[in-house]
Amino acid sequence: MRSSLRRRSAVLVSAVTLLSCSAVAGAWQDAPRPGEGDKAYVPPVVAEPPLPALPARPTLDTASYPGCREDYRKEDAPFEQAAAINRCTAAIDAYYRQTMLPYRQAMIAYQDALSSLYSTQVGANKRYSAATQDRFFQAVMAEHAASNPDGANLAAYRGIEAQYQTDRAYLADRFCFNTGCNGYPVPASVARVAAPENAAKPAKKRAEETRRADRASPDAKCKRARKRGGALGGLIGGVAGNAVGLKGIGTAVSGLFGAVLVAEIACQLDEKEQKAAADATVAVTKQEQVGATAKWTSPTREGVAGSSTITALNTEPNGSKCLSITDIAIVEGEETRVSKRMCRAKPGEPYSIMA
Repeated sequence: MRSSLRRRSAVLVSAVTLLSCSAVAGAWQDAPRPGEGDKAYVPPVVAEPPLPALPARPTLDTASYPGCREDYRKEDAPFEQAAAINRCTAAIDAYYRQTMLPYRQAMIAYQDALSSLYSTQVGANKRYSAATQDRFFQAVMAEHAASNPDGANLAAYRGIEAQYQTDRAYLADRFCFNTGCNGYPVPASVARVAAPENAAKPAKKRAEETRRADRASPDAKCKRARKRGGALGGLIGGVAGNAVGLKGIGTAVSGLFGAVLVAEIACQLDEKEQKAAADATVAVTKQEQVGATAKWTSPTREGVAGSSTITALNTEPNGSKCLSITDIAIVEGEETRVSKRMCRAKPGEPYSIMA
């Protein structure tokens, strides 16, 4: 019986040993192999959506800039040349108002659209990685900076603006050369010279010719055009023709004060009076307050006086500041009231009349 128990014990021990070995083998097989420690979870790669395209950049039509500055040379008579100069001045002023200013406004809107594009579609959008957002932000800011007034995108605008200013100054000078203003003598071909034979004419006939001459004089035309509401050559923005025979051209402002005076008033004043009126305008522009008024009186004639009053103040989309000013002049008991618009591009710059 003891032998039987020994055999059973030996079998049991063998079975236990086999089970232990199997467990150890299984545990060894399930254990991580060398170098296979726990790893962090890596989410699957998700493709980013395409970045939005930048808005279309405005373009400036430089090809339509009027190339008329030398057209006056096609005319022979000085007053005909002056008329051609005024036509060209009106054309380049129209280009400035209708093409250049809208382009600057469009560029400001373009910069706003760039900023909005990043803030509303890309910035803080979890569909884009931080690196992608940063790259897009840098691209948007570079384009925004290039669209500043001194940026590369406005190189064509700066070029055409310089040409406009140069052409306008040139035309004003040529206008004076042909009409006798701003230091230029009145051209001999249009100066009035009293004919010797006039003395032999009957007094009644001489008086009639004098009245006709007076009606044809620049002062008389100034008054008639003023009553019609005419601009009297104000488009030239700064010159006064003294020559007789300018016909429909009208007279404008002395070159010294053309940036601040309108022709309807200046054509009635002598140079010292123009200076007094211009000083009054400059005085109110420095105040930059609606209701600001400056008065002036003639240093050369009695009963001649006037004033300048600011009636409105606003800032343009391009950042320039503009004033609406009403000028009043009283000459020989007759009042002339004219409104004008004056602007400046940057703080510290003087205001000047906008055509």
